[in-house]
Amino acid sequence: MRRARERALATGGRRAHDRAVSPAEPPDPMRDAAVLAALRELGNDGAAALRIGGIPVADLARRFGTPFYALDAGVLAARAGAVQQALGPRVRLLYSIKANPGVAVTAQLRALGVGAEIASLGELEVALAAGHAAGDLRFAGPGKTDAEITAALQRGLGCFHAESASEVDAIAHAARALGRRADVAVRVNPPQSLAGSRLRMGGHGARFGVDEDQVGALLQHIAATAELRLRGLHVYGGTQSFDAAAFAATAVRLCAQARQWERDLGLHLDELDLGGGFGVPTYLGDPAFELAAAARAVQAIVHEHDRPGRSWFVELGRFLLAPAGVYVARVVRKKCSGDRVQLALDGGLHHCAIAAGLGSVLRRPPLLVHAGALRADAREAVAIGGPLCTPQDQFADEVLLPPCREGDLIAVLHAGAYGQSFSPTGFLSHPAPCELLVQGGNARIVRARGEPADVLRGQSP
Repeated sequence: MRRARERALATGGRRAHDRAVSPAEPPDPMRDAAVLAALRELGNDGAAALRIGGIPVADLARRFGTPFYALDAGVLAARAGAVQQALGPRVRLLYSIKANPGVAVTAQLRALGVGAEIASLGELEVALAAGHAAGDLRFAGPGKTDAEITAALQRGLGCFHAESASEVDAIAHAARALGRRADVAVRVNPPQSLAGSRLRMGGHGARFGVDEDQVGALLQHIAATAELRLRGLHVYGGTQSFDAAAFAATAVRLCAQARQWERDLGLHLDELDLGGGFGVPTYLGDPAFELAAAARAVQAIVHEHDRPGRSWFVELGRFLLAPAGVYVARVVRKKCSGDRVQLALDGGLHHCAIAAGLGSVLRRPPLLVHAGALRADAREAVAIGGPLCTPQDQFADEVLLPPCREGDLIAVLHAGAYGQSFSPTGFLSHPAPCELLVQGGNARIVRARGEPADVLRGQSP
């Protein structure tokens, strides 16, 4: 043990020295902690070539072509099980379908006991096709239209997470017109945004939720409206949060406010949705989220504020899906330009926008590897981009990879969430990639590959 620590310290010292004397050296993904952890979770610790669900990526590429997304159902199941166990039996885990609006993925999670949260009528259709009952779903989002509200009620939606007083009135109007009663929870916007979150969705001047100082009056209004049934509260301060303590603080504040509103207003708030947004490493150098710390905080909150008839929820999307998915593209062209080796792939920004840094302030290489050479010692500095006619279509300006040839496969790890659905798939009119689910040693297409003629769909001369 002592010798191992000494070796680690010695290695760390050498690496620190190397960085000091070579500050411009490009990053090496195979020395990145997040990359190594992602490979381990996919069952590739020490493997020479990347496998997904036990199947070599090269075999998947030969069978299905490139580019493609592949999701390992075993990793997804293990991930969901670990989260559910950590949160404890009193907390219901909800899947945020926006992370990956796939019927197969949603059905996999439903079979594991995970509920669902939607943010559009399209996601409602996905949830229903995956086997969810409409009455079990929760509908979030700040801009629900009157038509969407009516349609959701007609389908038997379980609960609206209302984000404004105007929306509450629209829900009441739609329920009155249909002769129904609608269940409503209020999304609370706390005065401070969620610290440690890369995409903040709360705090002063937010489009999301109802400002905390306005919630009490809105709760009274809902309780006094015959067409509405008050269910509880919801909070969601942001996503890609790597600060478990900040998540816990927001949840603690919600519960304290719920207790005060119940006491002061004489109301019952039987549902408390604590949000989620747990961070997942996406770019080289990213940290890991401390699930255990967040789960301990949730269990402590439940212990303090629980009571008979109360329901607890935590909603996650990226944290469940991202590590189970891989995006694979092929090197189409390799050339030297100036002093840099350039790799052009058959996939890029239009398929995997997060890997190209869409929405990021500072561009860094994603968690990518040479799929056929995980254990190679040789390295070359390369720039990696896709086929689009824009400089934004760039995965890495410079990164160290084993020497690549035309035809080799590049894999982006942690790509199971916000992949194709987040990407500008229509830009330059390339066909959409196929999506695979790998389960029990078998791979099947769960979303078909597009065709060039798809661009004509819905158009007229």
